[in-house]
Amino acid sequence: MKNKPLFVFVFCVSFTISYSQQSDSTYINYKNGISKPSLLATHPFGIFFTRIQGNFKTRPNKKTTINLSIESGNVWSAPITAYIPNDEALREQVRQIPWHGTEFAFNVDEIDAKRINLSVDGVLKGFRANLAYKINAQSEFNFGIRTFMLTKGKAPFTLLTGDQFIEGFHDNIAGGNDPFARRLFGLDKAKILYTDRNNNTLEINNGDFFIGGFETSYYYYPELSINSFKNFYINFGAHLGINLSKYNASLDFGISTNILKTYALNDLKYFQFGLSIGVLRKNGIEFKTNNIDFGTNKYLGYLENIIEYNFISKRKTTHSFGIDFYLQTSLNKKDEFEYIIPIRNGVSEKAWITGISNLYKNNNYWTFLYSFTRKTVTTTFYLQQDLNVNNNPDIQTGASITFGLK
Repeated sequence: MKNKPLFVFVFCVSFTISYSQQSDSTYINYKNGISKPSLLATHPFGIFFTRIQGNFKTRPNKKTTINLSIESGNVWSAPITAYIPNDEALREQVRQIPWHGTEFAFNVDEIDAKRINLSVDGVLKGFRANLAYKINAQSEFNFGIRTFMLTKGKAPFTLLTGDQFIEGFHDNIAGGNDPFARRLFGLDKAKILYTDRNNNTLEINNGDFFIGGFETSYYYYPELSINSFKNFYINFGAHLGINLSKYNASLDFGISTNILKTYALNDLKYFQFGLSIGVLRKNGIEFKTNNIDFGTNKYLGYLENIIEYNFISKRKTTHSFGIDFYLQTSLNKKDEFEYIIPIRNGVSEKAWITGISNLYKNNNYWTFLYSFTRKTVTTTFYLQQDLNVNNNPDIQTGASITFGLK
């Protein structure tokens, strides 16, 4: 069942909420919610617009808090061209043919169609900074910046996310020899090239650094009797993103709802369960007419769930181990894939369709993270995996530090 992780998680949350009040400890020294920096994947399109993720805190931090993070993700898709017929009669003809046969059924030079070109290769490095400011006991304002750089991902600056490591993993552990034909095009390359259906072109080369944009959020934490009664918390978010790259100058708007449940095993060990859901209006306001088209869906929904186990050491350090699942709706409207005509690159024979086809699929990935918290400082490390190979990095790693200001 495709949504099995979600059902299992919801069951766990429901179980712990309904469990006896006596199981909850009222004197345990909980940290303020789940320790989680930005876990958003360095998707080659997603880095150019705002995306929302879960805020699993019980309340605003007492002090103004700063989070600094770095991430590294290997992105890849073979060069591919796709044609989108304008004529409805031709679209109906394409629908009758399996997608892998359409390139042989039509002469694309003679049809009326829009065209998309896409080629992705390299390691995207992300650098983020976020400031959280307490407005009052029930509300908080967040301001952040996201920046990125494309690299070849060579050692020693890149280890787990480099081409050599990933293809070595495929050869010796899982995947088989060159499962995505990456070696056919050469390892340790860095270039992202995309021409959208309106003939606007995005080109990023090795060493290119750019600011993706600024992100602001307002969170409201209502005071409910269930907070202390069941260690159950909820908060609501309103989000505004300002995209500043030359490829997308626009404003994004979004809302989110975040739920947190804490369940104590004893006075030194406890679990936390988080569930977040929200929606984003992408490019709600555009500052120029030739923005790159990063998808035909104007609204993007997401669902995130996380489980975290915590134990407090004798030195009063909280060690946290978490598993996070993130799901985002597709960038393109799914019905369009039924009538596009994808054309493979002459060299690639393996997984050549994925660069385009995955733009019509829901986007999801798993993240495994560890953090340790001492007083007001939290340090986090994570490893992320796109098990469905849907244009997110094959492997992404990240580290962050969060600390309060005096």
